[in-house]
Amino acid sequence: MATIKNFGRNRGFKAEGFKGINPSAKLKECHCVNLFDILVAHTDLTQNADVIGNAELLLTCGKYNSIIFSMDLVKVLPKEIFPYKFLLAAMLKNKIFKGHCLGYINGTTVLHLNKKALPEFEIRKPSDSEAKIMNETLAPYYKRMAKLLQETDKLISLRDTLLPKLMSGEVKINETNN
Repeated sequence: MATIKNFGRNRGFKAEGFKGINPSAKLKECHCVNLFDILVAHTDLTQNADVIGNAELLLTCGKYNSIIFSMDLVKVLPKEIFPYKFLLAAMLKNKIFKGHCLGYINGTTVLHLNKKALPEFEIRKPSDSEAKIMNETLAPYYKRMAKLLQETDKLISLRDTLLPKLMSGEVKINETNN
């Protein structure tokens, strides 16, 4: 499950924030997120509003096959068809969107984002040709970040599997002298 812990205080997606769960019932499609879906932090425990209103692309599923998102997050679904997901993510990762969200916060100890914040935020859409060019420019960067995070997930899994076996002597590394 993607949680508020996937959001860094200084922005950025943190793969170690996922939480393993065993759902008791069949999940609805609206609770699921896919790679490169955009999530926005809807709750903040920092009291400084460090995390609330931050938008992040889901760049990895960690060690999980599928991801749902906690109630601290919302999935961004544009009002109109806008097939430029990478551009949309970049447009939401700025001070204008963050400032807009800060105007919709309530709470003292735990901050919450009013549900009107996202629907009332208007994005100035570029022309289709400009949006396509910008999206195609951003896509390789986001895809590379995703690939590196997924590679890191695999390396962590290997480390967690092999290290205990090496330490216990169950597996030995052959030494070769040249």
